Amino acid sequence: MKKYLYAIPLVLLLCFSFACQDKADMAELEKYRAQAKVEGQNKQIAMRYAEEEDKGKALEIIDEIVAPDVVYHYPNHNDERGLETIKQNEPSFKKAFPDMKHTIEAQIAKGDLVATRFKWRGTHLGEWMGIAPTGKELNFTFIEIARFSDGKIVEAWIELDWLGIMQQLGMELKPIEAKKK
Repeated sequence: MKKYLYAIPLVLLLCFSFACQDKADMAELEKYRAQAKVEGQNKQIAMRYAEEEDKGKALEIIDEIVAPDVVYHYPNHNDERGLETIKQNEPSFKKAFPDMKHTIEAQIAKGDLVATRFKWRGTHLGEWMGIAPTGKELNFTFIEIARFSDGKIVEAWIELDWLGIMQQLGMELKPIEAKKK
């Protein structure tokens, strides 16, 4: 019985310690938990979009996960603005590469941004960007940084190697001929 009497003050001390924790610390902890939850949800949305695109079903969910005024920025400075523009371009890409497959190699979320490094593979079986089908398989990586608001993609930056892609399709890079005088 005496052994238990020694434990009572220890239990009371522990209870008192936990009860007196700073409420500001607890509020900050809850804030971090909420942010981590949102970041996890945003990562899931980015993964889901790639998965549905591979299946040819991106248009079925696009209204749910992409904002109407979305802006996609590409390295060639040809931004795609608005959900309707994205919807128009989506089917042509899937027709050109019907077996396309995204694999996520890395993904990081911080605040409202999700950075994803994708490995992409697909066979060029339909016209794309004015290039007739080549039957060649493309393999490349790209990075997408997406900004989210209220569970939707509102802006994204895509970085990829256009020259490498064109070379895989059999395109050649030639110098511009000098004008003759």
